[in-house]
Amino acid sequence: MQVYDINIDENQRETTKHGSSEFPIAIYSTQINKNVLGFVDWHWHEELQFCIVIKGIVNFNVEGETIILSQGEGLFINSQQLHSAKNHEDIESAYICFDFHPSLIYGFAGNIINIKYIRPYLDNPMIKYCVFDNKTDWKSSVLKELEEIYNEYNEENIGFELKILMLLLSIWNKMVKNYFTIFSSNKLIYNTSRIKIIINYVHNHYMEKINLKDISDEVNLSRSACCREFKKYMNCSIFEYITNYRLVVSENLLITTNESITDIAYQCGFGSASYFIEKFKLQTGVSPFVYRKKNK
Repeated sequence: MQVYDINIDENQRETTKHGSSEFPIAIYSTQINKNVLGFVDWHWHEELQFCIVIKGIVNFNVEGETIILSQGEGLFINSQQLHSAKNHEDIESAYICFDFHPSLIYGFAGNIINIKYIRPYLDNPMIKYCVFDNKTDWKSSVLKELEEIYNEYNEENIGFELKILMLLLSIWNKMVKNYFTIFSSNKLIYNTSRIKIIINYVHNHYMEKINLKDISDEVNLSRSACCREFKKYMNCSIFEYITNYRLVVSENLLITTNESITDIAYQCGFGSASYFIEKFKLQTGVSPFVYRKKNK
């Protein structure tokens, strides 16, 4: 199943329900240029995520760190990590995404499996992601198991849920033994709370004129330090992020309301309808009018 847009709340948290409460896992195919804005926008979620690149080269970004993966390579993204994905250098790319709630592999919170082998690694802020390739035996094995999970999920043969659970536990066991244990929970870490404060400010004020001083005051930094810190983590400037978020909101308004293009432009904080149209077309390849006509 192709996902064309990700539903997120005001805190950039994804609100999509992955699977069901009985079997909390969902697997998606993502052809990046088919997403609304031509890339997978910044978001985070409680679920754990694995990805396998099946076409081209994908530029993932996790909490400000860029990971470039080619076809056949994979990625683990830990719970609650801000991340995004886009084509690398305009190379048409696609990947398979596995999203599942940690409870699928630990059962219940008081379980010894959760206490010893899962929760400590979910809560360790040093563990953001892990890259998989075929250069290391255990990582190569993980990639094969993910492919098995994908097949089981789509074929739905008798016992497929059990098989998927067994494979996920096997993958997690390999990661505990070969990757997670190298991280110490008392290492110095970079605090991302300021980035989340900036994001929340943008989401609450995108309809207004936003200036850098207001944002830097929110996080008690100088304007230049604020810009550097945001760029380091988000891999884009603050004002690029503001424009992108305004475009995401405008896309929803175009589809769900009958407001005029001009009204939507001003509601989303653009200074004029012409500037909105220019930015929207630059991002999506079509004008707001054409986009509305095609999708409403």
